Amino acid sequence: MAVTIETERLILKKWTDSDAEKLYAMACDPLVGEGAGWLPHSDVEYSRAIIRSVLTADGEFAIRLKDTEDPIGSMGFRIGDSPKRGIENKDEAEIGYWVGRDYWNRGFATEALTELIRYLFEEVGIRRIWCGYFDGNVRSERVITKCGLKFHHRNENRYNSMLKKNYNETMMCMSAEEYFENKKTLKQL
Repeated sequence: MAVTIETERLILKKWTDSDAEKLYAMACDPLVGEGAGWLPHSDVEYSRAIIRSVLTADGEFAIRLKDTEDPIGSMGFRIGDSPKRGIENKDEAEIGYWVGRDYWNRGFATEALTELIRYLFEEVGIRRIWCGYFDGNVRSERVITKCGLKFHHRNENRYNSMLKKNYNETMMCMSAEEYFENKKTLKQL
């Protein structure tokens, strides 16, 4: 079953082969790829292969503008433990995302992440949400913090085989209890 998630300005839904050119136009940018931990896409066919092999997996979404349905980035989640990253329980989810540079600083990542967090807690029943950012990625740090996740731990000196370099990563999280308490407090205001 294909899930579609909507916000005021966005739709999160599956990538399709026909999105390859738009994906390439965003993902060939080295600033986008490095911030997300992958190499810039080399051509449209590489982007199409990524759509087919990675971006069509369960939990992966194109972030699309609601009025045109054009993709502006990608957001996905994985449910389950990841001990190397400090995620220890199978009823927890890690979220990853990126937005094309033309769409930075317009609140799209915050809007999409807020709604995906709601979906995972309220509809899927996840116990804890995780999201990380690499040192120097101030934009992602701001988005994750605005969405209410708090510092949990750092993963230091980890090797990224795709980028062939070490990185440091800050892991942020939010529990279901914190989410529902925050929601309750906001309703009372």
